[in-house]
Amino acid sequence: MLQSLIKLAYSYWPSLYKKRYYKTLGSLSTGNYKCEPELLYLHQVLQQDSVFVDIGTNKGIYLYQAEKVIKSGKIYGFEPNTSLVNYIKPLFPAVELFPLAVSSSTGTSVLHIPKKGNGLQDTRASLEDMGDEVERIEIQTITLDDWATQNNITKLDLVKIDVEGHEFDSVKGCKTILETLKPIFIIEIELRHAHYPIKDIFDFIIGFGYEVFYFDRKALSLQPFEVSQMADLQKDEYLNDFNTYINNFIFVPKEL
Repeated sequence: MLQSLIKLAYSYWPSLYKKRYYKTLGSLSTGNYKCEPELLYLHQVLQQDSVFVDIGTNKGIYLYQAEKVIKSGKIYGFEPNTSLVNYIKPLFPAVELFPLAVSSSTGTSVLHIPKKGNGLQDTRASLEDMGDEVERIEIQTITLDDWATQNNITKLDLVKIDVEGHEFDSVKGCKTILETLKPIFIIEIELRHAHYPIKDIFDFIIGFGYEVFYFDRKALSLQPFEVSQMADLQKDEYLNDFNTYINNFIFVPKEL
């Protein structure tokens, strides 16, 4: 019975469905986090007319948080996994969703989706090699610079990137945006997923006039970050604990 009601809500009352599905957002007001505390930061920086880009929309929790604030601006999402695109599209009709992976070049690539039991772990898919226990799907890629040019994008306020280890490639395709539009970036960067020297992605973005921070869970504000801190912020015992494990890093242009 409950599952039938949930399906009805998904089809006919998406606002009700989203309120239930993204219920972990309620923990943001408690200080005992069941979702990424950086979601609070969205409401600190976004305005009604902001332009927000979500790269790796997954199940859409960042879209949901952003749409609460953005009314006259724009929200764009990128998600190459068609099963996730089909899931979130009916829930976010105002979001312009692109079934593409953001990478360092425009063309095609292979998405690796981990197998789990008799199914697939859609939410953990990556363009990076993940071994043999995966399903491989050919997908279309685009650089964010090419997308911005093709769509006449002249304003970007915030870009969130969560692409399971492919973040450096995603950023390499943003050089013009980094030089000109200079949005704030929230980027998931993890030692356990990175297939590149971890310092390189920080140095690359800093080279465009950015400073790096992390979101302090107690002060609810940005704190300066140094790469030397990373191992301490991502200890194995912190994994899967939103209160202690820090894997989102916030890049702010110096002129802001």
